[in-house]
Amino acid sequence: MPGKQIQRGDAARAYSLGFELVCAVAGFVLVGIWIDRHYSSGPWGTLICLCLGLIGGFYNLIRGAARISAGLVPGAPDPQPDSEAGSGIDGAPSQGSKSRRAARTGGDDRRP
Repeated sequence: MPGKQIQRGDAARAYSLGFELVCAVAGFVLVGIWIDRHYSSGPWGTLICLCLGLIGGFYNLIRGAARISAGLVPGAPDPQPDSEAGSGIDGAPSQGSKSRRAARTGGDDRRP
């Protein structure tokens, strides 16, 4: 059915995390091989790109695993957004942004 959305289970999300790790490492290694061949830099481009791929891949793997264990759906907003974002519930300004605005305008917190 075209309008029906099917939710994937936790196992499918876990498999996709492993696939993302492999793709990140493989993609960076391919870029490193290209750099080595293009600039004749020996194995250094491949080694540096391998390290970057591992770091990025494991970062995504850990972040995704934490989201799965917390029961969050991928793509859903975090339940506790950063306090520096400047918006509170329903898009209203948070208390921190109100006090910063009051400090900039000399204590008057009203909008013109």
